[in-house]
Amino acid sequence: MALRFFQSSRVAGDWRLELSHAITTFRELERVVPFPSPEREKVREVCRIYPPFIPPFLLSLMDPGDPRDPIRRQAVPSPLELGDPGVDDPLAEDVHSPFPTAVHRYDNRLLVVTTNRCALHCRYCFRKRNWRRSPFHFSLWVSLETYLRDNPQVEDLLISGGDPFLLPVELLERLLSMARSVKTLKVIRIGTRVPVVLPSRVDGELLRVLEGHAPLWICLHVNHPRELTEEMARVVESLSRVGCSLVSQTVLLKGVNDNPSVLAKLFMGLLSMGVKPYYLFQCDPAPGTAHFRVPVEGGRKIMDALWGRVSGLAYPHYAMDLPGGGGKVLL
Repeated sequence: MALRFFQSSRVAGDWRLELSHAITTFRELERVVPFPSPEREKVREVCRIYPPFIPPFLLSLMDPGDPRDPIRRQAVPSPLELGDPGVDDPLAEDVHSPFPTAVHRYDNRLLVVTTNRCALHCRYCFRKRNWRRSPFHFSLWVSLETYLRDNPQVEDLLISGGDPFLLPVELLERLLSMARSVKTLKVIRIGTRVPVVLPSRVDGELLRVLEGHAPLWICLHVNHPRELTEEMARVVESLSRVGCSLVSQTVLLKGVNDNPSVLAKLFMGLLSMGVKPYYLFQCDPAPGTAHFRVPVEGGRKIMDALWGRVSGLAYPHYAMDLPGGGGKVLL
């Protein structure tokens, strides 16, 4: 079982209660995470621009007193986020948007951003721009259905966010039902980090909705072997049981997982759970993320070191999204 650094009676309880007790302000954050005096005001400023959102379960996995802790680095705002303007929309999603919240970059694939709510504000997120918006849930049903029927070449629908597992289940069910009614769609994928950071959300109600629209592909976002908890393993087993196939995507992050041994442990751990490591992504140049980025040549060396060290089934594609919306390329 993963080491717990911080215990809370709210962990593994009702997921709505967990979300309601997430850390969302600097004042709440400094009660748990010690900041040296020179950093304190800078972290407060980062929280004002890009606020934290850390649920109790994820908090339990990190050592709040260690700035080098790989879970803390992903979740806790850093002064290094200041002074790096980055690119607000690094994948040029707005340019490839046929209607609001949809992205059509590849001819046979369509992505739809269903919400801007997440169970964790990952500090390297490439959609940080959506944190500044009021909370929203997908509502463009007619536009999406019409677009899918008018573009029969679209065979693959990726339901993204935010996190689709935080949609009200009736909305998720409506979205899946509509997608299943479009006969030209062959694949439905859901991208989520919830099983990793808020496993209590994957309850019987959600599983029943997913089972009713199987087969589905679930892409889990997981970055470090410490995230492979018993709770996550139970969620993966439950998802598999209701007809979901599971793959993972990982972002290569300096100071978190830029090490062949760490990634080997992560990828083999995922495979042992029944999750196929799918992508290792180069970190996108979103605002405040420069300190996370590993040079491409460094990433290639890591991939070379992994070859032969992990099962072929555990070896992911190393890829990056080209600037300006050029799409994914293998590295």
